[in-house]
Amino acid sequence: MRLQLPTIIFLCLSLIVVVPLIFYMKTGDQRASREAINLEGQEFKSLREQAAVAHNAKKHTAAIQMYEEALKMRPDNAEVHNDLGATAYKYGLEYAGPNWPSWETDVTSQTPAEAVQELELAVAEVNSGYIVMKSDKPDVTEAINRKAEEIGAYIYLQQFGEDVTMNIVIGKTKELFMKARDHYLRAVDIKPTYPRPYFNLGALYMKIGQHDTAVDYLEKSYQLDPRDKELEAYLNELRSDNRGYISVPADGR
Repeated sequence: MRLQLPTIIFLCLSLIVVVPLIFYMKTGDQRASREAINLEGQEFKSLREQAAVAHNAKKHTAAIQMYEEALKMRPDNAEVHNDLGATAYKYGLEYAGPNWPSWETDVTSQTPAEAVQELELAVAEVNSGYIVMKSDKPDVTEAINRKAEEIGAYIYLQQFGEDVTMNIVIGKTKELFMKARDHYLRAVDIKPTYPRPYFNLGALYMKIGQHDTAVDYLEKSYQLDPRDKELEAYLNELRSDNRGYISVPADGR
């Protein structure tokens, strides 16, 4: 069937109007999408900057909240995970107060029951922080370990010959340290070539007496950034002191 001239004219006019309209709608959608991405990028950048300011001002709760908001926008950002971990770590230290360890005692001469009472006293006094207890008696060590686990503390036993050092982290300090650890590990999972979270993990584990694990992470950080001369000197010092009693600072940024 042959099309009539008016029909042909109508179809041509429709194409002239519809095709540009479709193109305009498509480019408009793309433009809107780009603008939304740009706005999100600006908001993300602003959140990070504000969180860093809060971190430096020791406004840790606000900094953590802003970093968490930033992670909702970009959950796989290794740098934000690391920075959130650094803030949680600093906050945990603040909860512990000025003394580190918060409580230190040798319970070698005590019975298991007496040693447990000593731990209970330390927990009541410290509330949040780091308790170090030493013994060379397996039954005392076992009793302390059992009690620490019962109260929900983080405990790590470090043995040198017959001597055992029980490193116990309690309260809000324990909660914030574990939060820091988890975000550092997430940063490592996302970006294995990023040296900072390895360094921060090393600093955290060194702080709570888990020296062998700490050195492993510090070595990894140095492997990824061998230009870090300060870390190189620190590792050399550690190698000369196999008990690793030297502390390492960690700002995490």
